[in-house]
Amino acid sequence: MKKRFLFILFMAFLGMLPVLGNGTQERVAQADALFDQVLNSVYTPQEHDALMATLRQAISLYESALEANPNDPHVLKRLSRAYYTLADIFLQGKKDKKAAYAKGQEYGERALRLCPGFVELEKEKGFVEAVKSCDDIEALYWTYANWARKDEFEILAAFFRGDAPKLRALIERAAEVDETYICYGPLRSLGAYWAKLPFGKDLDKAKELFERAIAGCPEYLENLQFYVVYYADIVKDEELADRYVQKILDAPIGDYPLYNSWVKLWARSRVGG
Repeated sequence: MKKRFLFILFMAFLGMLPVLGNGTQERVAQADALFDQVLNSVYTPQEHDALMATLRQAISLYESALEANPNDPHVLKRLSRAYYTLADIFLQGKKDKKAAYAKGQEYGERALRLCPGFVELEKEKGFVEAVKSCDDIEALYWTYANWARKDEFEILAAFFRGDAPKLRALIERAAEVDETYICYGPLRSLGAYWAKLPFGKDLDKAKELFERAIAGCPEYLENLQFYVVYYADIVKDEELADRYVQKILDAPIGDYPLYNSWVKLWARSRVGG
């Protein structure tokens, strides 16, 4: 009797698996739709709270889905990008921003370690060599993006940890895999890397990378913003900075509503508008 009861329980559990699986898939689909809704929305101060609430809902759904499958690469990479977006645009306090970037880095690294052979190579030759073997542009890029921003809050600690070679490996590998990702994001980010280095910065290289990103995708306004902040401002070229800020102000929102609208607000605040 006991064996029969256990058998019935086991069969009932097997029968529930498709339902459980569908539930997880539905949560991921809902999270994707909500996150895409945020990315495709025009940012305004009036919409700040509503957009942030939608993004947090997407994150909650992703994290719920991850409980059922902790190694889902799609969910890990979307979470890494979602936490970056949350910190970059919506959060205000340094402590909250740093914590969100750290969470995004964590999810990105988990996705990285799903690259074939990554874990074994990391154990054998170290993180940098393992990164060079990874072809997953999303894992590479969002791990870098979160990690680099997090390190801005702890520059000395990052220096003594030896983060710079790891960050360089991530973003150079991302540029090798697909330099056009997110409108030439790897080139834009690599330019910022060379501009922000506390030791060994290379502004000529940064300038070249920003100009390549702008030439490839002038309609993505963060390319222009990075050129202003991480080159023109540093070399104190006011004419160049003013010219590119005006380009941002004159540009349409285009196909990148969230970030383009956010960058246009930055440009308006810069000129006092």
